[in-house]
Amino acid sequence: MSNDVNRDNGNGQYHKSGIVDFFEISIAILISVFSGFILGLLFAPQSGLKTRSKVAEKVRDAAGRLKFTMAEARVMGEDFLDKSIKKVSEVSSKVKGGDQGDNG
Repeated sequence: MSNDVNRDNGNGQYHKSGIVDFFEISIAILISVFSGFILGLLFAPQSGLKTRSKVAEKVRDAAGRLKFTMAEARVMGEDFLDKSIKKVSEVSSKVKGGDQGDNG
């Protein structure tokens, strides 16, 4: 029985099962989260309303920067596409012109 909590492994030491280890780790995590929540409430520099307002403002600011960056990337992509199309047309006309010169 490998899940016994107090099983002697031959040298006088006892080991715990994986379930008990998981339970202890879960309890430690819950205590840590709860204490962090309480300490956050006790030492918060401002009210929740002000914090939510600041977070919303920062999200709006980040969204605005993202929109600007995406618009800029689109313009750059369109410019690159236009230049590429022109270059392909030039090369294509040169290739077609070279073929006609050899055949004529």
